Amino acid sequence: MFCIISGIFLKGRRLVVVKLTKMAIGIGSAALVAAGLAGCGSSSPSQQASGTAAPLIIAGDFANPTMTENFNPLSINHLYGTNFIYEPLYVVNLMNGHQTPWLATSYKWANATTLQFTIRSGVKWNNGRPFSAKDVVYTFNLIRKYPALDTNGVWNSLASVTSSGNVVTFRFSHVNIPEWYYIATTPIVSEYQFSRVPNPVTFTDPHPVGTGPFMVSSFTGEQYDLKDNPYYWQKDKIKVPEMEFRGVTGNTSVDEWLVSDQVDWAQSFIPNMQKLFIDKNPATNHSFQPPSSPWTLFMNLTKWPFNQLDFRKALAYDINRKEIVSKAEYNMMTPDHQSLLPPTMNNWLNPQLFKRYDYHYDPAKAAKELAKMGLKRNSHGQLLAPNGQPITLTLEVPAGWTDIIQDGKIMVDSFKKLGITVDEITPSPTTVTDNVQTGSYEMALQAAIGVPEPYFVYYEELDGAQTAPIGHVAPSNYERWNNPTTNKLLSEFARTTNPQLQKKIMYQLQKIVLTQVPVIPYDYGVFWFQNTTTHYTGWPTAKNPYAPGQVYAYPDNLLVVTHLRPVK
Repeated sequence: MFCIISGIFLKGRRLVVVKLTKMAIGIGSAALVAAGLAGCGSSSPSQQASGTAAPLIIAGDFANPTMTENFNPLSINHLYGTNFIYEPLYVVNLMNGHQTPWLATSYKWANATTLQFTIRSGVKWNNGRPFSAKDVVYTFNLIRKYPALDTNGVWNSLASVTSSGNVVTFRFSHVNIPEWYYIATTPIVSEYQFSRVPNPVTFTDPHPVGTGPFMVSSFTGEQYDLKDNPYYWQKDKIKVPEMEFRGVTGNTSVDEWLVSDQVDWAQSFIPNMQKLFIDKNPATNHSFQPPSSPWTLFMNLTKWPFNQLDFRKALAYDINRKEIVSKAEYNMMTPDHQSLLPPTMNNWLNPQLFKRYDYHYDPAKAAKELAKMGLKRNSHGQLLAPNGQPITLTLEVPAGWTDIIQDGKIMVDSFKKLGITVDEITPSPTTVTDNVQTGSYEMALQAAIGVPEPYFVYYEELDGAQTAPIGHVAPSNYERWNNPTTNKLLSEFARTTNPQLQKKIMYQLQKIVLTQVPVIPYDYGVFWFQNTTTHYTGWPTAKNPYAPGQVYAYPDNLLVVTHLRPVK
């Protein structure tokens, strides 16, 4: 599930591979998961009125300079609050793979190409109309009719979706067991509402009708509020009367809110977090930061020189990952390696292959790779392109995110010593997202948000079905890697439940990543998540990791709001 480090989370895809137990991808036991940033404001949380719980104050969506109203759950640019309005069939704990039935009560594989969900009865939309299996069928047929909404690519393998009574049947054109996750976590929309929308792709859903615990109360460019849904089917579990989402401009402002106790819930990089936030009030200030997936330098492979393997290898050897972790991330992360797999998936690594292709920081090796290209230098030591001009490239990093900007600066300084001039620019988060999705960029930094199996790491980064031509929005494969061998291997993995064959395929995919360098991971991130227990308890912790904790980590954030309890 990818997202650009701009905090605009794409269909659940600001991919971060989280710490999970190993799960076999098998028929009837597809416990698969997929699931990214920070906030800003001015006044302290509302005071609790006598006998009522206080609003939950959230450092929420990005403001550029204000937030754009969009509660369409099928849009890749929807607001975080949307995740508390619309719900999926299942919620899966990113920390341990535990499945929680949600709008469905159960599922089963009738055979290798037939998946059936039993839909929960007694659920209503927030306008009081009944929810049914027909809404589920409508949702999936809607994204089939409008492929721009099929951001998880479910119709690449689905053949049909039908219902009989309260059972919805998904028939596949070919075996694809991992697809269970994407189907189970797709937000379900109301047929009554969306069937009246002229263009659901551009629809911003200003008056959303969902089955979730909250509904829109008010919206301005600086803040929007959600109130409780009076028809919610789990009404007894919701003790938060109101959620206030404040517009965010960068992590610095969020950090200020946190240390001055102005928000209850945030997700931000805080330099020296222990001293600046937790130690300030250990009784109420808390942080839970489970490991996540690779943070990546990705390149537009449709452009020179990124379409040259030797150039990509040179960049991979010239990134000082240890310096980035130490100076930019305050040692709250760990250096990455080129395989793209996090340490929690080390059992999938080919140790011999990994030792052979160890892209540690080595400027001398980087220079040798560049020498293979036969590039000349000018009197200033700058490498020259074939047209005789110095190679000058652009690295895009979202404005406001100080740690990631520093990541980029360290890379830029190192590349300069090789003779490569790179300008680090910091457009708005929205601009970076748009540029990367459409391929209108040269280099950018990317993070990710949660997948349980290595298949998803490679599928979302490298599958040709997940990219798009320049000028069109790519679901996740932003570097535009489209390799027949890669696509074939991923397809073969999705069709088998044989563990030995799965590992063999993973080894082959690793070889492609290590030898072809389509992307360059540089460190393993964490799920930034901070909270205070001034007004609410029940947050995820290391001892009770029922969810990663981010407000944007759909659908796990639904677990959080059903656990919170007001402080009396």
